[in-house]
Amino acid sequence: MAAIDVGSNTVKLVIADASRDGGLSPVLEAGATTRLGEAMSSRRLSEEAMRRTLNVLHQCLATCAEHGVANVAAVGTSALRDAGNRSTFLERARSIGIDVRILNGDEEARLSALAVRSDPKWRHAPSILVVDVGGGSTEIIADRIGASEQTRASLRVGGVRLTEERLVADPPSRSEIEHAREAVASALGPLSLVSDGAMAVGVGGTLTNLGGVCLASGDAGSRDDLHGLVLPLAEIRRQIAMYASTPLASRRAIRGLDPARADIILAGALIVEGVLAAARLDAIAVSCRGLRWGVLYDLCERGSADE
Repeated sequence: MAAIDVGSNTVKLVIADASRDGGLSPVLEAGATTRLGEAMSSRRLSEEAMRRTLNVLHQCLATCAEHGVANVAAVGTSALRDAGNRSTFLERARSIGIDVRILNGDEEARLSALAVRSDPKWRHAPSILVVDVGGGSTEIIADRIGASEQTRASLRVGGVRLTEERLVADPPSRSEIEHAREAVASALGPLSLVSDGAMAVGVGGTLTNLGGVCLASGDAGSRDDLHGLVLPLAEIRRQIAMYASTPLASRRAIRGLDPARADIILAGALIVEGVLAAARLDAIAVSCRGLRWGVLYDLCERGSADE
């Protein structure tokens, strides 16, 4: 089976084999930055952004066919939720053979949390705070074993959105960075992020890139150690200072950082910093298995229920 996450910044594909006990074994993972959610102040997807994204979706379908995938599930998030012309994109996606299901914020949060909670690394953690920093939104989920329900929130603040609205100069000015921090704090304001001894786990490209830069900058380990890597708040702030003082052209050359994410990594890091500060947590673990994995685990659970 396969899952495709059509995000505001990237399209991500995972193909996996499902075992009878509900486990998933990855066969292939791939992603491409298409920036579907760029320039969304008009609440409309641009023609160029749609074309880039549809081209990648066509490649995803071809890859799935090569691997004999029997079931492909595609979901869309913040950019498609917000776009007034989303029906145009959805129709064009259907014409190439992909039916994209737009998730509301709560469902996106649930599936991101499912991806983390289904992972053996965190399956038995008493309490976790899942943080999914996307291009257009950020999902925060508090999940405690034994609790009757999760606490979930989807905030209209993400790496692409915050960059376009607050971080314009190259490199950003001190006042821009403070305004960005204020925007994050304002978005978090209505939430009661009581950590209750929780372990923070982050998913999405912001977290994997922060982790990649950490690994590349010292003796923390190899790229194989990224999944489960724990990033102290001090490391997040070290990287914020580095990105804030580095022009974009030079930022693209930073070891461990995907050049396609160099323009929005500062905004993403500021969001992570804000969440940890609000929850009074001093570290966050990196998960390389985000929303698309939650979609697959959800498919497995539904399949088991139908049997």
